[in-house]
Amino acid sequence: MPDGNIFQIFGGMMRWFSFSILLFVTLVVQVGLARLFGLGPQRVTPDLFLLLAVVLAFRGQRDQAMVAGWLLGLAKDLSSQAPLGSYAFVFGLMTWAVIRGREVFYGEHPITLIIITFLSSFAVEQLVLMICVYKGVFASEDCGGLSVIIMFSALLTAGLAPYGQWIVIRFHRQLGLPRRRTYGR
Repeated sequence: MPDGNIFQIFGGMMRWFSFSILLFVTLVVQVGLARLFGLGPQRVTPDLFLLLAVVLAFRGQRDQAMVAGWLLGLAKDLSSQAPLGSYAFVFGLMTWAVIRGREVFYGEHPITLIIITFLSSFAVEQLVLMICVYKGVFASEDCGGLSVIIMFSALLTAGLAPYGQWIVIRFHRQLGLPRRRTYGR
């Protein structure tokens, strides 16, 4: 390793200590504040872990974004009632899909980011719900009401997507990310 940084993965430049601080802050806000201020009787909250994973998948380098997405999914696993590893696996799939499609989309436009975040959030939660039903965590008759809650959570998460992108752009130096996207147009 030319610069002696042991936290580099595949020769990249993302600063993992700064990412871990951002991950911890996201965990505190998601578990502490977002659940406290949830909307409606079901306390619908945005998924800040997924929001950060989508933004990093659009902004970061491929290998670092994949690892960051998996770590964000693992943090979501630890703060949820889903089987351990389900969110990490599905976040990894979602991050891979966004990375594969980011060259096609114009990721710096807020509308694109909102649509991709909504679709990703809805798909991730539905896949984790299927894993939970398969594992026997939830009864299958509970799934109808959960799909409506998942849709509203996806809408909230998508509505916050431009703000998540703004935060990542604002702290791009601390995270070791490029200011502009570095992949093809």
